Amino acid sequence: MKKLFILFTIFFTVTNVYSQEFIEKLAQETCVCLEGKSTEGMTQSQKEMQMGVCMFQGIGKYKQEFDAYKKNQNLAEIDLESFGEEVGIEMAVICPDFILNYVDPAYFSEEVPDYSLEVELGKIKSIEKKQFNAVNLEIGDGSVLKFLWLWDFEGSEILIKEQFKNKWINVFYSNLMLYDPEKKTYINYKVVEGITFGE
Repeated sequence: MKKLFILFTIFFTVTNVYSQEFIEKLAQETCVCLEGKSTEGMTQSQKEMQMGVCMFQGIGKYKQEFDAYKKNQNLAEIDLESFGEEVGIEMAVICPDFILNYVDPAYFSEEVPDYSLEVELGKIKSIEKKQFNAVNLEIGDGSVLKFLWLWDFEGSEILIKEQFKNKWINVFYSNLMLYDPEKKTYINYKVVEGITFGE
């Protein structure tokens, strides 16, 4: 019984090492494929598609090792999401730029429930295009509020395609403290987290 246990332990260890080697090879191959590919102007879905194509190319290159790793299951039979995460974790070590260019920042943070966001209703008067875009919203009392547009959010196409003109808009936002080197202090900024058409 003791010998059987030792044999099982050795087999499990060898199999685990072999599996890890395959994941490392696949991650390396995917990193090389993605290297130099531009993500400028791509949506998160398009980035994920490009990543998937590179990963599948790597699977094709190491087909026998993939079959052994997944015990001859085909791609339709495995959990692609968890498999992709496994390869992605290894990629983060091999090519850290992959995280910056391909992984949605929301993946690393807890989802913020919509009820925790604040909202303002108004009409967008202008969008300032500087180092960071700023959205100027005129609210009901005639005052203008400024919101920073720092990242992609639900409804961003309304701004990109300028569909907001002469329409009431709901701006969902969070508050972010950023350091202002000119004023030498931290300032609270409103950051756009979502946009919908208003009433």
